[in-house]
Amino acid sequence: MNDAYYELAVKRNRPELKYVLYVVTDLLACILFLIAGFTKPLYWIGSAITLLFFYVYLRLRLYEEYEYILVNDELTIDAIFHKEARKALARCNVKDIQSIKLNANDEKGMDYSDGSHKVALYLNKGDVFLLSLDEKMLTMLKRYIRNIEQ
Repeated sequence: MNDAYYELAVKRNRPELKYVLYVVTDLLACILFLIAGFTKPLYWIGSAITLLFFYVYLRLRLYEEYEYILVNDELTIDAIFHKEARKALARCNVKDIQSIKLNANDEKGMDYSDGSHKVALYLNKGDVFLLSLDEKMLTMLKRYIRNIEQ
């Protein structure tokens, strides 16, 4: 058996502005619902449910990782939120990749990278995946793809 398996996890680096936006939105919702709760006592129930929603949503979305799994010729990209929830984002056969561009910081496409180092995978059907790959993953992909741009 000559199976290839490699798993790579990269943490998504969020801009500080996004953190500030999340916190300000949460605080604004808290203040608005507290004011509404003073006007009508039944609004406390709605405010508690909304605050719980904001807390759970923010908690899950602030810490985000991407996991790339290469099994033989199948590349799977998953998002992991707060090390608890997993969501499958993309799956492609490596033979469907036309080319790889190594320094693709200005490229547009589906961004599944850590935010700083980007490698672009161009698929036959026109999709572009922006990933943060290490040397071992690139070496494994070079078995299948010959067109690699700098």
